[in-house]
Amino acid sequence: MGLGTTRDADDFAGQLADHARKLQTEARAALEQGDYTRASALIGDAELLAEDVHDLVSHIERREIGGLMTLAAYDVRANLPPVPPSTPMPFKPPSRKLRVALAATIALGLALVEY
Repeated sequence: MGLGTTRDADDFAGQLADHARKLQTEARAALEQGDYTRASALIGDAELLAEDVHDLVSHIERREIGGLMTLAAYDVRANLPPVPPSTPMPFKPPSRKLRVALAATIALGLALVEY
């Protein structure tokens, strides 16, 4: 389904919805004038048109969802070979020189804080 087709269908559904609203407005005017038969017929027409718009929009959505599901079927990630798990690096304690340097830095920091 192309982008142009969706836009045309959206425009058509919008025009139908606008026409249903126009029928409702005419029905209100007929009720105010006391023409109950015409008002009833207009309300019935507006309801039928509103149902048609609802069905059209539902059909468009089902069609778009079907297109998306087709695209999802072409997903190639499922066909890729699995990634081998990485082996965790065993914990290696820091060297003795590094531990002495860190201890000296902390001791100097504490000495400076005390004064």
